[in-house]
Amino acid sequence: MSKPLEYNNEVLRKGLHVLSLGYPVGFLLIDRVWGMSIMISLSCVAVGLDIARQRHRGTHTVFDRFFGRMMRPEERAFTGGKIMLNGAVWLTMSFTVLVLLFPEPEAILAYISFVTGDALAALVGRKFGRHPWLGDGRTVEGSLSFFVSASLVAFTFSSWIYPFPVVALSVSALVGTILEAVPLPINDNIVAPAGMALSLVLLSGLFYGQTVLIHAKSYLDSNSTAGQTRAVSSA
Repeated sequence: MSKPLEYNNEVLRKGLHVLSLGYPVGFLLIDRVWGMSIMISLSCVAVGLDIARQRHRGTHTVFDRFFGRMMRPEERAFTGGKIMLNGAVWLTMSFTVLVLLFPEPEAILAYISFVTGDALAALVGRKFGRHPWLGDGRTVEGSLSFFVSASLVAFTFSSWIYPFPVVALSVSALVGTILEAVPLPINDNIVAPAGMALSLVLLSGLFYGQTVLIHAKSYLDSNSTAGQTRAVSSA
């Protein structure tokens, strides 16, 4: 387990992570293909800069001056060894993976629920956590905060993004809670939202009597029709 940040720096770190909610907002405002191209490009740039930060002394100095206090010790170090990507880079890649692998409603709802739940789990767990579980600094209080906040976000935005069944939303939040808390070999910023999105795909298909492929095709067809309508309108 890495040494925890000072609480004020943890607040700043999670605040920066919450700013990544701009990804789904922007994605909703532009064409899907353009959105995916932009996210792939942003992920490549983010990874490249983070590698440069750990290999090039000048780049490291600049990043450390502005963002060093928000990084975990293993992320912050200048090293010629193993690359340790920081949390903001993982989140950029996470949203990219989601929009590439899942229909847009599942990808966006899973991402905004995860980012909100993850931020509150860390802050509430650090401040009020008294009952550790599953190791790596996780607490029951933090995980409950994740589940409650992720569920509330999902319930609130589902009617606007896509009318998922309540059970699907609740199970998705529970899956995210578990994957965020359990120590895994793959970064939880990737695994947890992907698990949440997959839960939404499978359970919405089950409750609506659709297969995953039918659900995905239905969304893609509607998105294609909307794009054609916009193109005709602008002609």
